[in-house]
Amino acid sequence: KLSLILTELLRLSLMLTELLKLSLMLTELLKLSLILTELLKLSLMLTELLKLSLMLTELLQLSLILTELLKLSLILTEFLNISLLLTALPKHTLNLTAFMHHPI
Repeated sequence: KLSLILTELLRLSLMLTELLKLSLMLTELLKLSLILTELLKLSLMLTELLKLSLMLTELLQLSLILTELLKLSLILTEFLNISLLLTALPKHTLNLTAFMHHPI
C-alpha cells in the first residue's frame, strides 16, 4: 500500500513539474506578447512620424511654389516699372522737343 502511495506521489510530482514547465513557458509567452505590444506601439508611432514627414514634404513643395510665385511677382513689378517709364517717355519727349524749339 505504501508503495502505491509513493508511486502516486511520484506521478503527481511529475505532473506538477510538467505544470511548472508549462507555467514558465506561459510566462515567456506573456513576456514576448508584451514585447510585441511595445513593438506595435513603436510601429504606430513610426507610422505617425511618416505621416508628419509626408505633410512636411507637402509644405516644402508649397513653399517652393510660393517662392516661384514671389519671383514671378518681382518680375511683374519690374515689368510694371518699365511700363510706367514707357508711359512717361512720350511726355518727356514732348517736353524735350518743346524745349529744343523754344527760342532763347
